[in-house]
Amino acid sequence: MTYSRMAAVALACAVSMPLCSAATAAEVLSTQIRDKVSGELIWYDASGGATTRAREETVTKDFIAETGISVRGDYNSDMTKFFAAMDGGATIPWSMIEFPTKGDFIRARDAGYLLKLDPSMVDVTKLQLGSYDEYGVDVMRYGIVLTYNTEKFSGANAPTSLKDIYDLERFPGKRCMFKYPQFGAVLESALLADGVGRGELYPLDLDRAFKKLDTIKSETLWWGNGDEAVRLISSGDCSIGVAWSGRVYGAVRNDKAPLAMVWQDSLYSQAVYAVPKGASNADAGQAMIGHFIADLEGQKALVREIPYTTAISALGVEDYGDDLAEWLIAGDNEAKAIVEDAGYYAKNLTDVVDRFNRWIALN
Repeated sequence: MTYSRMAAVALACAVSMPLCSAATAAEVLSTQIRDKVSGELIWYDASGGATTRAREETVTKDFIAETGISVRGDYNSDMTKFFAAMDGGATIPWSMIEFPTKGDFIRARDAGYLLKLDPSMVDVTKLQLGSYDEYGVDVMRYGIVLTYNTEKFSGANAPTSLKDIYDLERFPGKRCMFKYPQFGAVLESALLADGVGRGELYPLDLDRAFKKLDTIKSETLWWGNGDEAVRLISSGDCSIGVAWSGRVYGAVRNDKAPLAMVWQDSLYSQAVYAVPKGASNADAGQAMIGHFIADLEGQKALVREIPYTTAISALGVEDYGDDLAEWLIAGDNEAKAIVEDAGYYAKNLTDVVDRFNRWIALN
């Protein structure tokens, strides 16, 4: 590392502490890439909470240490702010975008809002086929899972499927659901509980879904982020609901929270990393994605913090440890769950969100 690079790293670490420990990070980017990037990177963070903390302590920390770039996240629970800025032609602050679902990514890509990935900086050959295209990389596969309080239900009396959210007699208590219709299984759970087959969910029958949701609306508390979801169910404010699998894992592992989750009929999706058109520091955005792929030790550490895996060819389930198998979307867990239909949401999300918001507003 050159003296100028060391000085830049030291400055970035001072600005971005406690993310950075510059002396210990392994270098995974080429000298050409490291010499090309500098300055500040603001990225659109669609996760927040435990997921962002896990990244900051692992892959983001490694990236800062290697490049000297100052990294700052801008948390937003969905993509409304991004699309409003792009649709309106506003100057955007973000140089890397995290789309929380593939549907959001497809919508942005097809609208012409993204730059092509630079193959000299983002080596997609390290990824499994089908997990990337010219504009984005699938990252951090996560479960959208039935979650319940084990002090409320246990043993033979515990719920066994996402459909059980709608059984108020067998599983009394408040329900906790995501106050957004995508990547929260809100509509899908309603249709499954109303008898729609797993393979017949899409296109969603919205009339049927909202009619079923009416049956639990008075018993539902709506959460806005993953930390809130696990807090409400852990505390007993809700006895059952939907949460993201990594958030449940973190609460159980770190806080001994009385939570369990069920893969049967739950959903799964993945985030996507991309670089927006108009990025003020596009090279840094490209480098951050490239580093995320190449940092194998950082990936292992990340998944141990929050069990969301990326389709990196050099890594398999066995690389994360046997104790994580029950938390990962792989094997039996994947077979029991249902993949969220990205294409459906890419085409229909605006109308779905509008219908959902109008329904929420009704007493």
